[in-house]
Amino acid sequence: MSSMVARALAPAPRRLEEAKAAGLRLVRPVRSRARRAPFVVVVMTVLAIGLVGLIIMSTILQAQSFEAAKLDRQAASLQTKQQAIARDVERLQSPGHVAGRALALGMVPNANPAFLRLSDGRVLGEPEPAEPGHNLGSVTR
Repeated sequence: MSSMVARALAPAPRRLEEAKAAGLRLVRPVRSRARRAPFVVVVMTVLAIGLVGLIIMSTILQAQSFEAAKLDRQAASLQTKQQAIARDVERLQSPGHVAGRALALGMVPNANPAFLRLSDGRVLGEPEPAEPGHNLGSVTR
């Protein structure tokens, strides 16, 4: 059967001579498969660009991580300083410290204070001026 097919597909000698006289020749069948080289080059290029992008992004993220850690340490240090300053302010604003500073500046505490009631404007107590040496001599903390 294969010999029949081969004979059927083979050009007849008469036709072959006519084709050669007309300047025609047999050509190979056209291959319909695309070449692989350009596709492989494109895929490798995309992969290479992706890997380079990942490396660059990883480097940038790592640098930002170091910067964030440095800023966290700086924030903790500043928070500690802020707390120390707040403690100092509270100590300096305490009544004992204010009274001690007032005595050091020459102010005299009054042993007989008078109070003003704001609701009706009435003065409670007998106001007396404070005199040095006659009232309190010191304030204890």
